[in-house]
Formats: sequence, C-alpha cells, structure tokens
Amino acid sequence: MDSPSRVVEADAREFLEAHLGRPVEDVSLVGEGAWSRCFGFRDRGDDRVVRFGRFVDDFENDRLASNFASPGLPVPRLLEIGRAFDAWFAISERVFGEPLETLPAEGWQAVVPSLFAALDAMRTTDLSGSRGYGGWDATGDAPQREWREFLLAVDRDAPDRRTHGWRSRLREAAGGDAMFRAGYAKLAARVDAVPSDRHLVHGDLINRNVVVHDDAISGVFDWGCSLYGDFLYDLAWLEFWSPWHPGMARLDLCARAREHYAAIGLDVPDLDARLRVCMLHIGLDHLAYNAWAQQPDALAEVTEAMRPLLDD
Repeated sequence: MDSPSRVVEADAREFLEAHLGRPVEDVSLVGEGAWSRCFGFRDRGDDRVVRFGRFVDDFENDRLASNFASPGLPVPRLLEIGRAFDAWFAISERVFGEPLETLPAEGWQAVVPSLFAALDAMRTTDLSGSRGYGGWDATGDAPQREWREFLLAVDRDAPDRRTHGWRSRLREAAGGDAMFRAGYAKLAARVDAVPSDRHLVHGDLINRNVVVHDDAISGVFDWGCSLYGDFLYDLAWLEFWSPWHPGMARLDLCARAREHYAAIGLDVPDLDARLRVCMLHIGLDHLAYNAWAQQPDALAEVTEAMRPLLDD
C-alpha cells in the first residue's frame, strides 16, 4: 500500500494484530485530515487510537506535547511511533467527546470556562528549555529568531514546505493572488507593532483536534501545527474560522476573552492589533494551502473572509 490515506478498517485491524501480536476489538475510522487517518480500537480493555500518516514530525510533536499535559490541558499520551504502509503510525490513548467546532451555541456557552483554562495552560507553559519562534519539531525548538520573522515567512514557497508549489497555483486561481498580495502588504505594515511574545500555541483548535465531554474539554491533540509565539494566535484562529461554524459564530469569543483577562488580572496590550495580525497570517496561510490543494471553493471562501481584515 503506497499511501496511508488508503488504509481502511480491515487494513488497520490486520496491521494492529500483527504488530501487537494479539487480537484487537472495535476497529473503526474515527477521523481523517489532510495529513493522517485515525482509527479507534480496543486493546485488552483499553481504548486506543492508531493514526497512519506520511509525516512522522506530526507524531513526534504529539509525543513531546504529552509533556505539556495538565488538568486544564488534557493531552492524550502517545504510546508508540513506528513504520507502517510505507509511512508511519502512532498509537495513543483515546479520549471521547464531541468535536469543539460542532457544538451548538449553548454548548459553546457552557464550554467557555474550560476553553479558557486550556488557553491559559498553554500561555503559562514553561518554555525555558526550548528556543525559537514558529513551528517547533521533535527537539522542542523552532527555527525563527523572532515572532515577526515567522509571520512574514508566510509568503515562502520553499521545497521544504509540504505545500511547495502553492505560489504558481495561486497565480492561476481567480482572485486569490491579488488577495494574497494585498493581505501580505497589510501584514508587513502592521507586524512591527506587535510584541515578540513567546508562548505555546496549538495552531489548529478545530478540525476535530479538540473534543468536549460534559461541558469540559476532554482532549487536545494533533499538535502538528503547533507554534511558539503570541498566545492570541489561538484566539485569532477561532475568531477567523467562526463564520464556518454556527455555534461558534453566535458567541463573541473575543469579548468573552476580554472579560476573562480582566477577571484574572492579565494586561493584554494592543489586543486588537495583535488579533488582526494573527488573522491576516491565518488567512494568507490558507490561501496558500487551498491553492496548493486545488480547492477553489475553499479558496474563494477564505478570500472573502479576508476582505474585512484589509480595512484600516
């Protein structure tokens, strides 16, 4: 089999039983994304998940992220990484719950305290043993020297990026290239006004990467997009994608964040400017991604979502 995206339940069961040397139960597909496919299973009474993907870096990030787990930030423990199907597998503890982004409006209202507890846990994580800004790897370090350097690198189309080739495809897409140039100019004009804060950022708090049970976050996983940088990036992420999710869209999460920061006595200078810069970066990054993935409808939606960000 030449692609983990082609793995089906029978393949997953056959692999697990051969690898573990014993029968497993209840193997079923529980989710898939752009880079991996995930199956739940039971092994000697324990609930587990196995993911198959081409990029071992994502799984190594998850292993390191286990060290960040706390009562406010429940990160499932990664148990094993290895080779499978000409790619990689990772077996982790399984947690149950509803994906955060699918909650109705009343569910969002109820989960807000737990969500801010998770965001606070990431903001206060001790990063003294690591260095750099931007996406970090299995060593715990990130490549950029400053937050602004990471943000401005969004225009790179280098061979080391998974989405290499996005620029030529974006030039061929209706409206996308013009929006990218306008958005990047706005980002470059604003980026020096934001502080070079360095905190733990998950970087993808939707897409089934956060689950909720009994009005509390029960698991935060898939740390492949995680960063070191401004902690407001995760708030900006939720704000940017809220129009796609009705329950979230009905909740003014930024207003709730301001109330929360005031309640805990946290001064957040230039909050609006920092959110705008983060949202510009998110939009630009997803113009590039959707061009590379040749998803014209999604590209058009992101283009429209960026228009208000260009207003002064």
